[in-house]
Amino acid sequence: MRRPIKYQLIKLTITGAGNFPISAETDKAYRKVTGLQFSGTDSAALKDAVFSKFEIDANEIFPDGFEVKLIQTGLEVSPNERFYKINERAEGSSVLGNFKDAGNAVAYPYNVYIYLRLENRVDDEKAAS
Repeated sequence: MRRPIKYQLIKLTITGAGNFPISAETDKAYRKVTGLQFSGTDSAALKDAVFSKFEIDANEIFPDGFEVKLIQTGLEVSPNERFYKINERAEGSSVLGNFKDAGNAVAYPYNVYIYLRLENRVDDEKAAS
C-alpha cells in the first residue's frame, strides 16, 4: 500500500542570471498536489528571483513576476507548516514554468529546489470508490 503523502523534488541548477525552465510531471500514483515549498543553496541569489510563470495541470499557480521569497520559510518553521497550500490534480500532471535569476548570487552555479507535497487523502479514496 502506498503512503498517503509523498514529497516530489524538482531541482534546478542555476548557472547565471536569466531564465531557467521548470518542466516536470507529478507522480501518477498520487491524486492531489496539496502544497509546495521553495528553497535554494544561495539565499542572496533569491533576493530578487521571480517565477515568470508557474503552473500545474495548465492552472496558473503563480503569475509572472511572483517573488519566490514569498514561498520560502526558515528553519524556525515546523516542517509540516512550510508548504504553501494548494489543491491541484496530480496523476501525472505537468508542472511548467520559468525561474528567473536576477544576478544576485554570491557564486554560480547554485541549486534551487521546488518541493511538491502529493497526497492520496482518505476522503479522496472514499470518493473514488
